[in-house]
Amino acid sequence: MKPNNITRAIIDATVDRSLREIDEDPNRSIRKLTDMGRHFATGRFLDQIYDMLQDLLRNDDSPYYTAIRNLLRNTSRANIKEFGINVGYNSLTFGGKVIRSLDGKKPFNIPWCIVIHTNPSEPASIDAADVGHIVSQGNELGIYTYLIRCGGRIQAADHLFETFAAHPESAFICLLPEGTLSQEQLELIRKCRNTLFMFQAGKESSAGDIGKMKQQKSLFGLYDSYGDSTISRWTDENRAEEFLPYRGSFVIVVPDENCSKETSDRMSRFVKNLRTEPKYPFIIFEQRSDLMQIGRIITDSTNEIYLELLDDGSILTKDDTLIECRHTFSLEQILSVALPKE
Repeated sequence: MKPNNITRAIIDATVDRSLREIDEDPNRSIRKLTDMGRHFATGRFLDQIYDMLQDLLRNDDSPYYTAIRNLLRNTSRANIKEFGINVGYNSLTFGGKVIRSLDGKKPFNIPWCIVIHTNPSEPASIDAADVGHIVSQGNELGIYTYLIRCGGRIQAADHLFETFAAHPESAFICLLPEGTLSQEQLELIRKCRNTLFMFQAGKESSAGDIGKMKQQKSLFGLYDSYGDSTISRWTDENRAEEFLPYRGSFVIVVPDENCSKETSDRMSRFVKNLRTEPKYPFIIFEQRSDLMQIGRIITDSTNEIYLELLDDGSILTKDDTLIECRHTFSLEQILSVALPKE
């Protein structure tokens, strides 16, 4: 199933006009753009997001205005439009309707977003072709957003970038490994206007890579991992301030493989408070809890629907890691095993 091209064209033209108006009166135009988004991209989750944004943006001193200005200064309009519409309309609005329409018709729950680990440096890992296969099947189920955690050597990620560009109706959030991007890779990234590329804060190569992303106006953000031994850096030691020099508008924090549920819950509460009472010019998300929260709202369900495909093919849900089944099952069969209807 595909989004309506006419509706998307109308949204595209309206967003383009609003982005041009921001140069004349930034604060007023940003509020106007938020109001316009609410009109076009409807849905349970988006209604709550727009309520929060409209409330926060009533304060002309809100750090979110700085975050939006940084985004507009460092990113092409085409990149902002394509990624934003793919998430706001294709995924949360159109995709959400498809997911709800399939409720009761499929023997499994459907996540609005799938997390996929890939390590292009390892032959046995989920690779770019596997990612493309998952995305093609996912679109048919209303899944248009994919969070990609890329490991290994950055030099091996070229085919992954090509896969993003080959699926222009989907939105990708790609957490990149440490390493200096080549000029050839930057050219590939320039074509991925549907992708938010995330760099790990504090890594030696990140500042240089982000500088190159700004020069070519490609969409970027920052991420950090946390666990039982490192969460205090955020909650007690102001780790967030270390993100300020990059001027990134989006931050994602992801749990490490040994992170306990108690620590994950603690980080979730911390991130929510930081987002609703902003102190810094970026919008922050916690990977697992925010994906599940959005899923609950979209599906109008009390279930916590979450699917993470590890690079060895095993499946991580909210509660369990299941056996490897990537090479023998379709996405629908994987969902039947991992997220069956109760």
